[in-house]
Amino acid sequence: MPQKTYGFLFDFVFKYVFGRAQNAQLLSYLLNALLDRPNDNKISVIEILNPFNLKEFSDDKLSIVDVRAKDEKGSLYTIEVQLLNHSKFIERSLYYLARLYSSQIKEGEQFTKLRPTIAISIVNFDLFSSIDELHNVYKMINEKTKTELTDIFELHFVEMTKFKIDKPRSLRTRFEKWLHVLKFGDAIYGGESGLPEELLIEEGIIMALEEMKKVNADSEMRYIMEARAQAISTIATIEDDYYNKGKIEGKLELARELYKDGVAIEKIIEKTGFTAEQIKNE
Repeated sequence: MPQKTYGFLFDFVFKYVFGRAQNAQLLSYLLNALLDRPNDNKISVIEILNPFNLKEFSDDKLSIVDVRAKDEKGSLYTIEVQLLNHSKFIERSLYYLARLYSSQIKEGEQFTKLRPTIAISIVNFDLFSSIDELHNVYKMINEKTKTELTDIFELHFVEMTKFKIDKPRSLRTRFEKWLHVLKFGDAIYGGESGLPEELLIEEGIIMALEEMKKVNADSEMRYIMEARAQAISTIATIEDDYYNKGKIEGKLELARELYKDGVAIEKIIEKTGFTAEQIKNE
């Protein structure tokens, strides 16, 4: 039986491919596509602020994984992929955006140092069920005049479940080409020979697929990915039991198993709603 291929929507793979210092240019390609930047206003990432660190995954199977970067103008970006939804996902996104923004200066420093901060969440679930658009952007605007207060904050949500592949490839935008690769990268794992011309010529795509191959071929990384996938699956089972009013005790036992496996108790509390006392069986 062939090994499972972990694609770009698996957060470990995403962080490895786009969150290493040597891949800053690759992250630039992705950001320019997702944010539809024209040639005369392209993003050029000069620094990955939280570079890929294998130890963070070894120590915590449910660590929050994002890629934080700075461009040549000082603007900040945080980008993540998420497989699982939870009731406070939007509040969580706002919190991490605000935290990145406020990290730019220390107490007593001038506010003129503050630069625009953009958060992008690529999610594999329906976040806005009443909205058909797959890419929704939120800014600070005046409710009456619709004028923008400031360009300092932007929140982008990309719902991969709404991505349609029935559009002719030749008509796809740069944004759609990258979404295709992000969503189906594991299926086109074979590389250049199986890729349509429209994807072959898109800047950065071949490089991204090669990086995805590397992380899937590394035995140490596969071990960590498989353990992380199991933890995520357990959390999904717990949440499914909860929403379907399943047996609370069964759900609690799964939470306790995660705790015994070394998953940080704060992460378990956030995902399940149990208290520390319940999880520790005190």
